[in-house]
Amino acid sequence: MHGSRGHHRHGGVLTGINGVSRGTWGWAALFALLASMGISWRLLPLRDPQRSDSQVRDVPGLLKAVSRRPEFAFGFRNVLADVAWLQAVQVAGNPEMVPAEYDRLYALLNMEADLDPKFEIPYLLGGLVLGESPLHGREALRVFDRGKVSHPIDWRFPFYMGFTHYFCLGDAIAGGRAMAEAALLPGSPAYLPGLASRMLSEGKEPEVALKLLEPIVRQESDPSRRAVLERRIREVTVERDLQALERAVESYRENTGTAPRELADLVRAGILPGIPEEPNGGRYLMEPGGAVRSDQVSRRLRVFQKK
Repeated sequence: MHGSRGHHRHGGVLTGINGVSRGTWGWAALFALLASMGISWRLLPLRDPQRSDSQVRDVPGLLKAVSRRPEFAFGFRNVLADVAWLQAVQVAGNPEMVPAEYDRLYALLNMEADLDPKFEIPYLLGGLVLGESPLHGREALRVFDRGKVSHPIDWRFPFYMGFTHYFCLGDAIAGGRAMAEAALLPGSPAYLPGLASRMLSEGKEPEVALKLLEPIVRQESDPSRRAVLERRIREVTVERDLQALERAVESYRENTGTAPRELADLVRAGILPGIPEEPNGGRYLMEPGGAVRSDQVSRRLRVFQKK
C-alpha cells in the first residue's frame, strides 16, 4: 500500500497505528489536553441530516481551528488527522447520504489533508464517495487534486479525476485528458492510453461507459474503492436498461397507437427478446403512461440523459 502511514482505515475501524507518537500514550495525552481545556473528545458533532448546508460547511470545534493552523497541534497532527478521518468514515458509511452529509464529508477530508497531506487513502476513497453525488463532482475533483499535489507521480490521482469528469460530470474531453495524463506516469496500467482515446472520441453512451468501467474495476485492488466502482457499474447498467426499455415503449406506441400496459407486452409484440435483469436484485416497472423505472433506484444518472 502507498502512503506515509502504515495503516488502513475503513468502515469505522482504524488498525495498525505505528510509532510511539501514535501509541496509547499519545491518545491519552491528547485527551488529557482536551479535558484540561474543557473540550469534548468528540471534536465534531455526530452527523445530523437536518442541519443546513451552511451549518455543515461551518464545522465547529478545535479540530477545524487546529487544521487551519497545524503548527498549533503540538505534535498531535497525526492523531488529530485520525480523528478527522474516523469522522469522515462515519459519515461516508451511511448508505443513504444527503447533500449536507456530502458537504460535511468534504470539510472533514480537507481537515484531514491539512493535518496530514501525505496520507493518500482519504483523497482516493473520499473523492470517489463525493463523486457519487451529482452535486459534489467539483468537490471530488478538488479532493483528488489536493492528493495529486502531495503525490505528483502517483497515476491514480489524475486517473480518478478522469473517472469523475466522465462519470459524474459528463465531461468526456476533460476525462480523456486526465486519463492521458495518468498514462504518462510511472506504474500506470498499459490500457490507459486506449481508455483515454475512447473517452475523447466516443459519445457518452451507457454501453460505452460500461466498457470503460470494466478495466477500471479490474485494476482496483482496494475493497472499499472497488465497492464504490461496482455501485457505479450497477447505476450505469440500470440507466442503459431504462433507455432501452424507453425506446421499446416508444416503438410499441408507434406501432399500436397506445402505450403498453406492462413491460411483458414489449416481449409479446416482438420488440424485445426479454426484460433485462435489474442488477440490484429488483425489477423494472412500467407506470401508467409508459414511464419506466427500477424499483431499487430512485435517481437517474443525469450524465447519460439526452440533451
